[in-house]
Amino acid sequence: MKKNLIILASVALLIGGCAVGGKFSSPTVKSDTAYPNTTTTDSITSLKWFDLYKDEALNNLIKTVLDSNRNLLIATARIEEARERAGIVKSEYLPSIGYSAGASTGQVGKNAQSVGAGRDGNSFSMYGRLNWEIDLFGKIRHANRAAQAQYLAEIENRNGVMISLIAQTAEFYFVLSDLDNRLAIAERTLGSRKENTRLITERFNKGYVPELDKLQAEQQEAFVASSILETKRAIIEIENALRVLSGQNPGTIQRGLPNQSQDMSAIIPAGIPSQLLQRRPDIRAAEKQLEAQFNYVGVAKANMFPSISLTGLLGFASPQLNTMISSDGFLATGAGSVFGPLFEFNKNRSRKRAEEYRLKQVAYSYEQTVLQAFSDVDNALYNYRSYAEQYEILDKQVMAASKALQLTQARYDFGYTSYLEVIIQEDNLFQAENQRSLVLQKKLNAVVTLYKSLGGGW
Repeated sequence: MKKNLIILASVALLIGGCAVGGKFSSPTVKSDTAYPNTTTTDSITSLKWFDLYKDEALNNLIKTVLDSNRNLLIATARIEEARERAGIVKSEYLPSIGYSAGASTGQVGKNAQSVGAGRDGNSFSMYGRLNWEIDLFGKIRHANRAAQAQYLAEIENRNGVMISLIAQTAEFYFVLSDLDNRLAIAERTLGSRKENTRLITERFNKGYVPELDKLQAEQQEAFVASSILETKRAIIEIENALRVLSGQNPGTIQRGLPNQSQDMSAIIPAGIPSQLLQRRPDIRAAEKQLEAQFNYVGVAKANMFPSISLTGLLGFASPQLNTMISSDGFLATGAGSVFGPLFEFNKNRSRKRAEEYRLKQVAYSYEQTVLQAFSDVDNALYNYRSYAEQYEILDKQVMAASKALQLTQARYDFGYTSYLEVIIQEDNLFQAENQRSLVLQKKLNAVVTLYKSLGGGW
């Protein structure tokens, strides 16, 4: 009997090459997109995030986020779940071995025994059981490949979450620094306008200027005072957002370098399209999802064919406990079985087709992910260049507005112009300084977005 089981298993393994569904190969993606950029070997794509952000306070904040962010912890737990599920599927390759033991006693009369109502006396048994499904048409093989691909996809999803968190933390940090700078601008402007209000009030009291000048000065002071409160509210919101990212209760955020002192370059190398396919976690995750679905189609196809199972039973049985483990009580059986669908009214065929249509959806989703990646890089490159140019323009505007305010203030002091012109120049300078600060923040965040769109580094 043992010899027969070995022969049966060997035959099943030899014909296992009949597996249906084929083997997955990575999709070919057209990547002839050309980006107008400077090419160099030393580029942003080769930098780790802690090398890109040269601000110690920001780097410490990012480390805290990566250690404590709840979404990242969830993503890590999903990886472990996928690993264990892959282990469950992989175990299907091997036999299932179990055991059973039992004891019973009964009193059954002869008439009852004659109709099969039971067995009179004692019964003791102890068996070892073996069940093994031969993967004849690749069902288990495809299921295992699908589970492994899902596991790798979860790893890439976690990497994607990590890159997003690094980028989001840096973006919020630069926004916070911008708000600090704009608060300083507003407080400095408020001090100047309070002094203007005091001087004009004294002149009004002496009859040197009309009441309109005094009222206009008060309005300008109130406008800036109001903007300070608005900026402080925004600072609290950004600080709390960063605290949530880092898994902490509301509180303050330690500052490091101001935005004006940040040194972040955006030099991009040649060959970006091919690098994107290798670096971006979302593209790699989409490819693994595609591989998993490809193998689910293989499972559906294999379910349309027969399955072969081997079953073995080895143990002892006896009516007496003291004689159970003996040659007379020894029991060994083995069997092989084939089972499969015959008439299911296209149920399995419909399942296969459903998985094939699902494969098309995942393939289109992969292509969309790649297209979006190329678009992200192009947008980020243009935004960085345009914000850099805009910042230089606004820097000149601030200098011009500052000079114009000085000249207008002098003209007003000597009575050559109205206070309205002073107000206009004060507003121009205030708006120009705020706009320059905002554009600097957007320039820095454009580097962050570019870094993220290129796949980041960790």
